[in-house]
Amino acid sequence: MNTSQREIFRDTLLRALKASAGCGLSLVTLDITLRSCGFRHFEEADLEADLQYLLDKGFVAEVPKSHSLGNRLWRITAAGTDDLEKRGL
Repeated sequence: MNTSQREIFRDTLLRALKASAGCGLSLVTLDITLRSCGFRHFEEADLEADLQYLLDKGFVAEVPKSHSLGNRLWRITAAGTDDLEKRGL
């Protein structure tokens, strides 16, 4: 992906997480969402790398779970929501 595509990819991740109303989305759900939005050429490693980038920026967080550590869930943070709103997304 080029820089513009990567930015749109990350924005789509944030918007999907915002739409989930804080309940958290799995990698599989995010993968399906991105593919349904037209992103076809990415690997799970790309998705994980972008989630890590957004985590490092403070825009997403992992939803703490005590019953199943293998199925990670992600949610948007207040900083992620503020960033989307600041940019009119």
